[in-house]
Amino acid sequence: MTSKLNSHWSIALLVCLFASASVAHAVQFRVLGWTTPDTSLQFGQKPTPIVVATTHFSPEYETQGEGPLIFYKMVEKDGTPHRQTACTIALPEDLKKALIILYPGDDSTAPYRNVIPTGEGPGTPNAPLVYDYMVLDDSLEARPAGMIEFRNFSTLPVALMVDSRQLLLPPKAKAQVPIVPGAKRLSFRAAAQVNGEWKVFLTNPLPTRGQPDRMMVLLRDGPSSSAQTRGSHEPNIKMVSFSDFPPRSKTPPQGDLASIR
Repeated sequence: MTSKLNSHWSIALLVCLFASASVAHAVQFRVLGWTTPDTSLQFGQKPTPIVVATTHFSPEYETQGEGPLIFYKMVEKDGTPHRQTACTIALPEDLKKALIILYPGDDSTAPYRNVIPTGEGPGTPNAPLVYDYMVLDDSLEARPAGMIEFRNFSTLPVALMVDSRQLLLPPKAKAQVPIVPGAKRLSFRAAAQVNGEWKVFLTNPLPTRGQPDRMMVLLRDGPSSSAQTRGSHEPNIKMVSFSDFPPRSKTPPQGDLASIR
């Protein structure tokens, strides 16, 4: 009798462990390119092409299984196709939805450079072979509906005036403000602190067209120019905003660009 009970408990335990293992690492994720679009990335044992754009979020993908998420490119190695790792992404275990932002890594670590185009297009010749990344929580708990999230990835403190709300964002800080129902745009003003002095760098309205569910606004250092190398005291910050809209069809949801400034 005891052996039968032990056997039943063992089977039940194995079923529970198998069930929990099969769902524990399921993560839905979207991808955004920091500087360059890329149509040659793939992931998964069964190759799934990834759409990487700089002007909108990718469709939502799903990964399951243990270990890191690996993005790779198909390259030609000795005349045959070969998977070459482009980015190895460690996803937090408690994360259910992720936004993965890719930015150029050290290309010298990629041994093979002849990338084979995917079915998504002819390839992106100027895209990096190797990426670094950052992972943001893309869930509704972290970014609720009806909110705009501002993230300062620049190296300067930034002050924002958004529809009469004042925000102060040190580097790496974030803040959220509500989307005004029915408004097509919000009054907006941005300044950065350079050498102890606040300098205004944006005064254009912030579009909220189409009544998005939620928005994300990213601020980051702009590309270097001769003015910056000569020690200019003006802020060099680029702002990009993205909108998430309610699904209108059965196609995978994706974000539409609101503005680049």
